[in-house]
Amino acid sequence: MSQALGSFSTTLGEENRQANARRLKREDNQSRPIAPQATKRVALGVLNQNAGRQRVQPHRAAKQNCGPLGTSACGQTGSVGCGQAGKPTTGFFVPPAASTQFSIHVDHQADSERSKEPQVPPQSQLLALRGIGKPSASMAERRVLTCFLTFQLRHRPKPGYMKKQPDITNSMRCILVDWLVEVAEEYKLHNETLYLAVSYIDRFLSSMSVLRSKLQLVGTAAMFLASKYEEIYPPDVGEFVYITDDTYTKKQVLRMEHLILKVLSFDVAVPTINCFQKRFLQAAKVNSKTESLAMYLAELTLQEGETFLKYIPSTIAAASLCLAQHTLNMQPWTPTLMHYSGYTLADLLPCVQDMHRTFQSAPSSQQQAVREKYRSPKYHSVSTILAPATIPTA
Repeated sequence: MSQALGSFSTTLGEENRQANARRLKREDNQSRPIAPQATKRVALGVLNQNAGRQRVQPHRAAKQNCGPLGTSACGQTGSVGCGQAGKPTTGFFVPPAASTQFSIHVDHQADSERSKEPQVPPQSQLLALRGIGKPSASMAERRVLTCFLTFQLRHRPKPGYMKKQPDITNSMRCILVDWLVEVAEEYKLHNETLYLAVSYIDRFLSSMSVLRSKLQLVGTAAMFLASKYEEIYPPDVGEFVYITDDTYTKKQVLRMEHLILKVLSFDVAVPTINCFQKRFLQAAKVNSKTESLAMYLAELTLQEGETFLKYIPSTIAAASLCLAQHTLNMQPWTPTLMHYSGYTLADLLPCVQDMHRTFQSAPSSQQQAVREKYRSPKYHSVSTILAPATIPTA
């Protein structure tokens, strides 16, 4: 009898412990902030050829804005977001001979191509950034900024990688980045998350040949990886599956994330345009409108990979501030900025010229996500500002 009572009391005690553990877990989940969730469906459409049908799922409403997916800006039609081979993908065009495999290629850049790249200022000149080299600069700050300046060169994507891609084009990349801007806005992600995601995509595509049917998967996994690195409460992987209209599964997104990490050798902490721009804006002490315009100009360059991948992030960040100040009738480049950035106005002019052309053509571009983002009063509606007729001269 005593043995039976002892066994009963042990079982009862175990049940009480389990009940207490479940209660504490519920209380912890209730007190923890919830990651932002999309209020509407965001889906990449322009790269896909839609036959006029929409995917309707029993447990979710049909996507409202999944209209015909037409020809891309340069006349290329493609499918970014097809399922696995043999799996029905209603409403999406699958290339007849499409394979779902990736292939690694080694991209050896010709010397003639490298000679065309803009010259990077000497390291000693760049170390002037935010007082590096001054006795007053802290040792920690020196280390951080020295790493930034070194890593931006070490982890650059290859400027001409798209020439080696057999099935995707710069136009498709532009559409993908435009969609990622919408995703970042929908989930209220930081700007740095967007810049990191685009950096991961370009570095990945510099080493991997990717079919158009998998390009959206690469972009989705890159944004998922960037949000886990940068955000405090990143969206769940299920949210990223959802915004692709369930074109891919959780397993596919996670496997692609793993592949990206392997190709990037797990080097995900890289300096972006946004990193340098924050420091230049802090040094310039500009008003919020100038800051918003510089951010807008820098973000426009993300879509134009063919034009801007030849510039390092610090150059684009400096050029965006220079053009923003010129547009608002301010002195384009001051001695203070020259000291903190290490760039002279003459160093920036090639990038400023390319950025000015992008600024002028933005209103007529087919991809409008960046302009819509900066049309908000939060950013002083800077995307409605007209580009100046001329650029600053040295």
